[in-house]
Amino acid sequence: MQNLFNRFTSHGPLFPRIITPVICAAALLLPACATPLKPQPQPVSQAFPPGTESDAWESLRRNLPKLESSSWFGIVDTGAEDLRWRLAMIDTARVSLDFQYFLWLDDAVGALLFERLLLAADRGVRVRLLVDDSFLSGEDPVVLALDVHPNVEVRIYNPYQLRSENMLVRYLDNLNDFGRTNHRMHNKLIVADTEVAIVGGRNIADEYFGFGTALNFRDFGVITTGAIVPALAGGFDVYWNSGWAFPVTAVDQQQDNVDDLRALRQELRARDSILDGWQVDAAAGLHDWSGEWAALGRSMLPGEAEMLQDKPHFEGPTPPELVASRVRGVIRQSDDEILGISAYLVPTPSLVETIREQNERGVRIRLLTNSLASTNHVPAHAAYRHHRKQLVKAGAELYVFRPDGLDRSQYEVPGFMAEQFGLHGKVLIFDDDRVFIGTLNLDPRSMVLNTEIGLLIHSAAVNAAVREAFAPNFSLDNSWRVEQDEAGELVWRSHDGVLTLQPAGGFWRRVADFFYGLFPIDSQM
Repeated sequence: MQNLFNRFTSHGPLFPRIITPVICAAALLLPACATPLKPQPQPVSQAFPPGTESDAWESLRRNLPKLESSSWFGIVDTGAEDLRWRLAMIDTARVSLDFQYFLWLDDAVGALLFERLLLAADRGVRVRLLVDDSFLSGEDPVVLALDVHPNVEVRIYNPYQLRSENMLVRYLDNLNDFGRTNHRMHNKLIVADTEVAIVGGRNIADEYFGFGTALNFRDFGVITTGAIVPALAGGFDVYWNSGWAFPVTAVDQQQDNVDDLRALRQELRARDSILDGWQVDAAAGLHDWSGEWAALGRSMLPGEAEMLQDKPHFEGPTPPELVASRVRGVIRQSDDEILGISAYLVPTPSLVETIREQNERGVRIRLLTNSLASTNHVPAHAAYRHHRKQLVKAGAELYVFRPDGLDRSQYEVPGFMAEQFGLHGKVLIFDDDRVFIGTLNLDPRSMVLNTEIGLLIHSAAVNAAVREAFAPNFSLDNSWRVEQDEAGELVWRSHDGVLTLQPAGGFWRRVADFFYGLFPIDSQM
């Protein structure tokens, strides 16, 4: 169900970044086969209103701080903590579970979440699963089998019509619809009973939660309850009912088979068994979570929030830049300091100019992104490399992530230290009172091509907590600071010295970075 190539390219929007030059060349040489796809109206369903009768949700509500606030927030700093809260949400749900993801693999973490959502469906919970089609090659049988359950409905967002199990062939088969397929749904959201939601950078796969062996990420998210949750649930409905969310059976045109669901349950159990020990240690097995929800309620931080979400359609050459436009506005409004955490950083000329203007106004701007040594997307790094000197000259304090940072173990589960370690978080901290947490990278693929979602949280308490969480990542113990020397050349400064050649993580990474840098692909990154 999960071929090797799909696994190798399972770390975010890697494939569109890497093969864009290949596709552009192939478009001139190969006949296109697929007929351009149009949105199709589907049966409409809506989120249920909050107010579920559940002891667990009641224990959460009862223990929230009694402050004037419409919403409450808990930062989810480590992957293991994030996974535990997702399991708690699924186990606690009584009415509905809505999942919206760019990528969901059936590795150990993905299998565990699939297994638990099926158990929720067995209890009568309505489960709606919306997944972008970027990484479903080879995994169609999984989502088809899930859809067999009478309480589970799976829809595929912006699907490829011709569906080879080989990802490259699937892209090439659909070349004449490239204007549509190049726009992807990068959103990541889980909502339980319209009571609790998690928003952040994590896709569903081992590496986003610290359980990878080839790769792990330092990522970030926020768990929230209160007035913002119905807004998030409504945002999910907008995509679900957009006409671009196609039932999986319409995409694959196969009949439901109860035997497939039965076989899937067995395969999921085999895949997620590797996490049995962690579930025992973390008390993450299936149980009544009321005590945990009460403890979370006591620790949640008050604030107000705006849901920022792009529209789920592709009229014209590019979708409206709703999230990016709002974020740019907040950057311009900031008066003191901006901290930007972006796994992929390819600034547009207007963003560089905004940074320059803000720096001249006395606003301190610190940016953290991946180094060549830590990135999982060498093409994106090659595009970033074209702009890093501009950023430094514009006045940004530029930091790049060290895969061998001294605090790395904080983000990996014991026993699961991976060969590679990188940054995947998408967070912006504005002055001392606002924070953006979501799926938006500061690059053209996020800001122009893909759809994104995030929360702009107005809260000094949340701002302080997020700032504290990322302070170690800006430390020279865990990052290199990119500076100019007296001759105007870039150097990389860290706790153990100064490098005059960018840290790369190996010779072939340098070669690949040079190669991709030859292509005019910055607008696709």
